[in-house]
Amino acid sequence: MPDCQRNEGILGDSRGVSMVLVAITMVALLSATALAIDIGMLLNARTEAQRAADAAALAGAGSLVTFPQTVFADAEARAENKAIEYGALNTVTDIPVTLLPEDVDVDLAQERVTVTVRRIGVRGTAVGTWFANVFGVSEVDVEARAAAEAQPSGAARCVKPFSIYDYFDDVNENGEWDDGIDEYDPAIHGYGSDWRNFGQPGYEGPPNYVNDWGRPITIKGNSKKGDPCCPGTGPSWYYPWDIPQISGGPASGANRYRWNIANCNPSTVYTYTPYDKENGNMWGPTIQGIEDLIAKDPGAHWVGEEDGYVAGSAWGDNWEASPRIGIVPTFDPGLAFEPGKKEYEFTNFMAVFIEGVTGGGNNQQVHGRILYATGVGGGSDPGSTVKFIQLVE
Repeated sequence: MPDCQRNEGILGDSRGVSMVLVAITMVALLSATALAIDIGMLLNARTEAQRAADAAALAGAGSLVTFPQTVFADAEARAENKAIEYGALNTVTDIPVTLLPEDVDVDLAQERVTVTVRRIGVRGTAVGTWFANVFGVSEVDVEARAAAEAQPSGAARCVKPFSIYDYFDDVNENGEWDDGIDEYDPAIHGYGSDWRNFGQPGYEGPPNYVNDWGRPITIKGNSKKGDPCCPGTGPSWYYPWDIPQISGGPASGANRYRWNIANCNPSTVYTYTPYDKENGNMWGPTIQGIEDLIAKDPGAHWVGEEDGYVAGSAWGDNWEASPRIGIVPTFDPGLAFEPGKKEYEFTNFMAVFIEGVTGGGNNQQVHGRILYATGVGGGSDPGSTVKFIQLVE
């Protein structure tokens, strides 16, 4: 056979091998691309599951603050149900998250809620693959875990421009603060503390205000300190205060004060930080602000005493989200006020349900119900009864 013919045969064979190699390479590249798409989809599913777990854990732990175990015997069940409810508001690969009771662990001692979102085969909810089916992998388990705790806080947001003196141990039972005699520690004696429960020295009222939950309180007025009719304020002082202005908010004092009553001022307010007291009674802007606030949830009203709650809210069972739940700061009952726009500091924050306003002028009173101590992360007040919710895992 001539040499040229032999060379042509060899070249023809080489071209065939090249085509086979190209085909194999294309299959490998397409397979890698397909797997990359599946891996990206699974990573996205894992991110969505983590987001759902975070939200559910925060909601569950938040329930332990909103409905404290010291007041509600079913606090654990409430926290579990709240976590399940908020988990269902999220989706993983466009499918709503379903949490079972076994996916939620409530630790009342640590005030911690741990949630595990599971999309797994044994439940028939594993995440399906697209191209991995070619290799016999039709679905993959996806799990995400989160834990949230209620922790001490030294700050709060959405604070109302009212303030009240905190409760104290009235040792000589004369209804007045007496230096060197009476005792005060916000974590021990303040509103919402265990010391305020029935049977403790200085407690006033029937045995149904556990940790002050539901206790009527005058949020703004001019009653004498310790007056059993209207605890919360001192003689001839009204204690409105000037919340730091926010961008776009009203500029003038009276208008800003009214706006801060009716709305949520997102400025962070800290304990043991000086803030200015507003001058005067501010009774006109107070009435207007309260009316504006109530108009946002007009049907809401307090029901019951021992484990009372808000009924008729536009927010339904989630009434704790109503704008009529406000944050009010407290200050040291031994604080001596002087005339004029002076600075003073807060020792605690508490959530209250704002019921309404009565009277006018010097007889004006803003009424509410104590709910719980609350706050946001920040500050340095580990002994406070104020709690905020934080992811810890």
